[in-house]
Amino acid sequence: MAREVRPAFYDRFVCIASDCRHSCCRGWEIDVDDDTCAFYEQLEGPLGDELRDALHEEDGVWSFRLTAEENCPFLQRDGLCRLICVLGEDALCDICALHPRFFEDVGETELSGVGLCCEAAASLLLEAPLTFLDEDDNAMTFPALLDELGIDLPLRYEMLGDWGSLFRRYRACEPIDEGWRPLLDRLERTFDADRVRAYAASLDRELIDRIYQYILYRQLEKLPDAGADTLIRYAREAVDLILLWASIDGDLPEAVRAWSAQTEYCDDNVALLLNE
Repeated sequence: MAREVRPAFYDRFVCIASDCRHSCCRGWEIDVDDDTCAFYEQLEGPLGDELRDALHEEDGVWSFRLTAEENCPFLQRDGLCRLICVLGEDALCDICALHPRFFEDVGETELSGVGLCCEAAASLLLEAPLTFLDEDDNAMTFPALLDELGIDLPLRYEMLGDWGSLFRRYRACEPIDEGWRPLLDRLERTFDADRVRAYAASLDRELIDRIYQYILYRQLEKLPDAGADTLIRYAREAVDLILLWASIDGDLPEAVRAWSAQTEYCDDNVALLLNE
């Protein structure tokens, strides 16, 4: 049986539902797994009819048709999911039940966590030092975890400051929404390296290292193929962009969340940033 490791805040994660400013029920394609699709197909009553009308199949993959506003058709005005309200959480498809959790295998160890595209997850990361737990709830730091995995990576963030390359590489990424390219335009237009460095200096160094280490943690599975230098650059460049973003808007949690949503939730974007 593979060893399991998770961040200590993993067990405290809960969806904040209607209090979320960036609901995962808006603007995201929602695939429906085959087992859940079969359950929806046999569900009786008006809600069952609505579910079947909302399902759409393309190339063997089922998904919900989004509304004109690109919302899940079962997102209520109060921000809650009607399927949960009426049928309970067991009625959710896999992607809705698991999001924003992730699971990656590194050797014989399964690394799990919650993705930073979720503002609740980003807040948990930023509120306390980063530690991890195994299946027996034994605690360890990130350096200790890397030692156990036999991985040697720098643990402290160092600003790359290669801003021209940063803008070029992130412009090459597939935008997740229409606001991404205008945002990059604004960041580049108002860019001031001294302001970014001053903002970084105003933050607790441990906090910045924590963000850097968690970004590394999520991508450790790619280390054998990408190589250490590439993975380190990916994580440092990510923190560079997050600090640049936050130095303008003053909202570090939102910069972390938005960077993750744009980058970590598109396999092609991660591959592009790593392969370059």
